[in-house]
Amino acid sequence: MLQFFNDNFGRYLVEQSGDPVADARRALSSGHRMKKPGIPQRIASGWAVVRPGTSTMQFQLAAEGIAYSTQTRYEAFLAELDNWDRTPRMFIEFAKRPVPVDNLFRTFDLRQVRICSPTGVETFDFTKPPEKDGCKTHKVLWKLKTGGK
Repeated sequence: MLQFFNDNFGRYLVEQSGDPVADARRALSSGHRMKKPGIPQRIASGWAVVRPGTSTMQFQLAAEGIAYSTQTRYEAFLAELDNWDRTPRMFIEFAKRPVPVDNLFRTFDLRQVRICSPTGVETFDFTKPPEKDGCKTHKVLWKLKTGGK
């Protein structure tokens, strides 16, 4: 799983040492050059969608090999789920604290979507409406998908 992260995202941020855990941890917690000149910054906001061969993120780094988007995380995650091609994905939310490597999971199926964040992992079935006590991300994505119905 961490090799997937490093092969498709982490390698654009940090030099790979061959230790997938250490490499992923460095990618998630180190400072990185930004598109706008200034001091390197840790990814402290936004989102990323890690997919085979190419990844997209919101935080505007200067890393070559990653696509950048101005969509909200919900818009980006919904677009990805609506255009699912049955290849694995990692959906990552960034915040002030780094995402622990223990919170990185791939999504292989719309019936078990995993949203990874610093505080944990939300898992839900995107083929069904959210339950009343379901996770926030599922509720927001479903509302966007159905136009609020």
